[in-house]
Amino acid sequence: MTYIDRSEVPHVLVAIDPGASSIKVTFSLKGSTQCQTLTIEPYCTKIDETPVPRGFFDQNSVWVGVSGANYAVGNYAVSEYDCPLEIKPLKIETIVPKICAAISVIHRQLELPVRFELSLLSVLPPGEYGYKDEAISQLRLACRKILTPSGIVRPIVKTIEVYPEGFGVMMWHRNVGIARNRDIGVIMMGFRNTSVLFCRSGEITKPKSSDYGLYNALERIASASGGYPESELILPVWRYVMAGNAEAFGSVCRSTDREREIGILVQATDKAMGIYRRNLETWLRGAMQRTQVIVLCGGNADYIGENIVPFCKIMSSQIRY
Repeated sequence: MTYIDRSEVPHVLVAIDPGASSIKVTFSLKGSTQCQTLTIEPYCTKIDETPVPRGFFDQNSVWVGVSGANYAVGNYAVSEYDCPLEIKPLKIETIVPKICAAISVIHRQLELPVRFELSLLSVLPPGEYGYKDEAISQLRLACRKILTPSGIVRPIVKTIEVYPEGFGVMMWHRNVGIARNRDIGVIMMGFRNTSVLFCRSGEITKPKSSDYGLYNALERIASASGGYPESELILPVWRYVMAGNAEAFGSVCRSTDREREIGILVQATDKAMGIYRRNLETWLRGAMQRTQVIVLCGGNADYIGENIVPFCKIMSSQIRY
């Protein structure tokens, strides 16, 4: 899908989730029946210099200059600036450069002119939703001029909407999914927090949020096993939890006694994940309400979702991922 009609200013519709696991993007030209998706790695770091515009680029080699600062985003932030994966900082801290990076890639893929109309939708965790107005204000300011690898982009912002995470999942299931016209609860298990959102008789309740996320377990694992950086533990912990593959910890081993070190990491992970699961279920017992359908979602759902299904079955007759 490439913009071709140059007789009028193109209008692009964009939905972006600038998450800790990946930057997930859906976009389309207004009036088009075609919709595209895009995924950018979640890395983002502020850089001192302004890289030289080099013409062609994609989601693996993007940087942006916004509001007087420059940022490397995605794989480019790793390959050029050794940016670690950080899951603890608030999403509001990087929402602007991540969204502007996505806009720059969309601009390139659709071969848009320097100025084009933009309708943007994004999300914040319920615990950060109080920053909604600040995020919208910062995005409007940043979109006045975005420096990209192929030059300057100046989107004409028509609308910016920011919703709580889980809102889109809830509305899809309410309108066309399994919970059509039924009461529904959404449990969003993120890397930094877990939140719940309910819709009863068409009315959406105020979200409830906790600090229980994967980083809690990663901190415990790091502390109990020799102080590994949490960013280095994410992938091996995921592989171990999902597939029981203890050898996944070999990638972070530093001792000459590799088997002993892997054993320490496995023991620390089992203990930390057990504490995480118990704490999460305890919090959910106080936050959850009985409802007709429960949907489990979020970047951490694969890690932990199956462990809370028995509890969810007490609260609802239908559970979906």
